[in-house]
Amino acid sequence: MSDKMFAGVIIDQAHPALDKIFHYIVPDNLRDKIQLGMRVLVPFGIGNKTIEGYIMSLDKETQVPYNKLKSIKKLMDPFPLILPELIPLVWWMKKEYHCLTIEAIRCFIPPGLRRNITEKQEKVVFLKAENNILGKAALVEPRSKYMAEILRILDERDGIPLAELADIAGGAPLSSFKSLEKKGWISIEDQEVYRNPWDHFIPNSDLVEVELTQEQKNAIDIIRKGMSKSQGVFLLHGVTGSGKTEVYIHLVEKALKDNKRAIILVPEISLTPQTVGHFKDRFGEEVAILHSALSPGERFDEWRRIYNCQVNIVVGARSAIFAPVRDLGIIIIDEAHEDSYKSEASPRYHTTELAKQRSKEQGAVLVLGTATPSLEDFYNSEQNHYYRIPMDHRIDDKPLPQVEVVDMRMEIKKGNRSIFSQKLYDELRGILLRREQAIILLNRRGYAQFVSCRACGYVVKCDNCDISLTYHSKNNILKCHYCGDTKPYPNICPECKSPYIKHFGVGTQRVEQEIKKILPPARIVRMDMDTTSTKGAHQRILDAFRQKEYDILLGTQMVAKGLDFPDVTLVGVIAADTALNLPDYRSSEKTFQLITQVAGRAGRGQRKGKVIVQTYQPEHYSIQYASRHDYKGFYDEEITIRKQFNYPPFSHIIRILISGEDEKSVINTAIGIEKWMKHNITKDTIIKTGLLEIGAYPAPLERIKNKYRWHVLIRIRKDRIFLERYHEVVDQCQKEFLNNSNTIVVDFYPTSLL
Repeated sequence: MSDKMFAGVIIDQAHPALDKIFHYIVPDNLRDKIQLGMRVLVPFGIGNKTIEGYIMSLDKETQVPYNKLKSIKKLMDPFPLILPELIPLVWWMKKEYHCLTIEAIRCFIPPGLRRNITEKQEKVVFLKAENNILGKAALVEPRSKYMAEILRILDERDGIPLAELADIAGGAPLSSFKSLEKKGWISIEDQEVYRNPWDHFIPNSDLVEVELTQEQKNAIDIIRKGMSKSQGVFLLHGVTGSGKTEVYIHLVEKALKDNKRAIILVPEISLTPQTVGHFKDRFGEEVAILHSALSPGERFDEWRRIYNCQVNIVVGARSAIFAPVRDLGIIIIDEAHEDSYKSEASPRYHTTELAKQRSKEQGAVLVLGTATPSLEDFYNSEQNHYYRIPMDHRIDDKPLPQVEVVDMRMEIKKGNRSIFSQKLYDELRGILLRREQAIILLNRRGYAQFVSCRACGYVVKCDNCDISLTYHSKNNILKCHYCGDTKPYPNICPECKSPYIKHFGVGTQRVEQEIKKILPPARIVRMDMDTTSTKGAHQRILDAFRQKEYDILLGTQMVAKGLDFPDVTLVGVIAADTALNLPDYRSSEKTFQLITQVAGRAGRGQRKGKVIVQTYQPEHYSIQYASRHDYKGFYDEEITIRKQFNYPPFSHIIRILISGEDEKSVINTAIGIEKWMKHNITKDTIIKTGLLEIGAYPAPLERIKNKYRWHVLIRIRKDRIFLERYHEVVDQCQKEFLNNSNTIVVDFYPTSLL
């Protein structure tokens, strides 16, 4: 039996009971063709139903008795869909994110392939006759003017798509082409068409060599040294406008010179066109683009270009980390602090962690670029796990914009109860008169409605946790989503006895209406989930704003990130403290990041920028540090608080989310998991030592799509030994509750507890 070959196959069915390797005999006729990562058809189950699967191992022997093995039926593709060198990453994801193996595998497969999307073909017409083409045209003209015209056009330009040629020839019918083909004068051939998602791109012909600043040169030199050693994680900590993109471009040039390839990730689809534009200008056809707004056909074609090494640079959103890039030299994650790098569908991966693992396995360096690093990333640089490279100055030493904090409590006292302070109104009027542009950010994050007093700024908080209580309209109560404590909805402010206390929340449409009311001449474009749902909407809005078709760009968080408009001199932040009032230990960090990032959109051209930040909590340290562009000051204060309360990065939070249609069943399952975990934790000294806190609570969003939600939150000490053991015990817990009627989701890296 030693001359036999056996394939370990993962079946393409997302079911926990099937989440294991099934062994098959490799038939003799496939032995020379079969490779790791290939998609195959195999007989499966009692009825031998034909099903797809992926080859994850190839072995000379197996523990399964030979007479119980079936044979692979067919190879579905002539090449592996998963690069063999990426298979270890699949196994790593399964362990790290507690997902099914097939869920990890599907991340690496182009979406269109599972829907039978293939190459696009079109008919192309070529000249077959070698001489006297014009004479042949004159010969057939009395019979058919179309045939004559087709020949004349082909004499000037050979190889034209049939549909296009028919149109140029005045609507030539198919019969004219068939007659010419019958004479042997032309040939009509099927040819693959590349579905280019970037066919509208016009390269910048005015591209000039950029003179690098000393900080940029320093960053490039340090990271290049890491690239020469094929290792390292670098935190490129550069203020907004410091020229991080130019650093990225030089690093990619270095990778290409070393015959390596690059992946560049951006947090939002809206930023992809801008980033692709920068790289297309420098590298032309070397660049491929990958993100969810492409059609399945476009994604499939881009995936194949990457797979076939026709491009060396991939730019995309989160899922581009799975691109089939060989000889990887560098991964760059721009705006690395953004939560959009975390997947909220299984597998619940965090792109940064995945990129670290991939770069380690493929001998690449990882660059995390941001003006506002996450507390964990900056802490890692302080602990020398990352190499931090500061870039503290803007290009040409342009000043960072002046930030003015407006106390909206004082506006109320002055009788101004509108969304806009007098200061922001005056500044908006000014930019219209000067023909400049403004960005207005409505800081509306998540669903949560908190209760705040508009007279004094008081926010109703939990007595036990010092976290804002969340308003629940269903029974008109306020609830803490950390300890479960509740309070009745107050009619007057407990602090100042004012009647101006209510749950807070305002939408972009209302802000747009207010601007139109107070500034009728203003041309406003809105950028939010409602206006960007169609394909290409992000780019159309941003292009129109860049062309100065609009005076004001109004939007949610997507307008705060990475955008570069030279005529924007004013940024206004409506309700800067919204994130502060969400039930999240990271709320101060999110507030600081958002204000700093959106402030960085102002004053990037020749004229100075100004930022107006409206808030009911002007004294809060996150707003004060953001107004001074002081990251280190904010970090020092926030890290002290985190250490005091043992929050990340000094601990690790594990979330087990339970959801189902029967509320009682969901609650019982959550309590059952909590009890099971507590019981098993006490059995193991290491696991017990690692535990800081465990509890079952209703999720802040208690019901979504008629499904009730509870979660078990486990807080453990940070050491790797505890993490490893908790991976094991949570795995056992998942198996214990495998046949539960509710959906149970494990998230070892939650960025949100909603």
